[in-house]
Amino acid sequence: METEIIDEIIHLPIAERKEIVKKISKSIREDMGLKENRELTPEERHAAYLSLKGALAVPGKTPPTDEEIKEDYVNYLVEKYK
Repeated sequence: METEIIDEIIHLPIAERKEIVKKISKSIREDMGLKENRELTPEERHAAYLSLKGALAVPGKTPPTDEEIKEDYVNYLVEKYK
């Protein structure tokens, strides 16, 4: 039965096959409880930001200042083009 369905789908025009894939994909997302792709609200964006804030922080170290980053980059370029 499965093979027959696939054989029928393969012989359909591409537009119809794309529509079938779209519908199956949507069905799977719904069955898995996933939401449709949509724009996040400002509140959701802020919550995501707060959940990620500090994720790359290294305990006991402070991030470099803008000046330190610029200085390191200049030193890198000087070494590179000596």
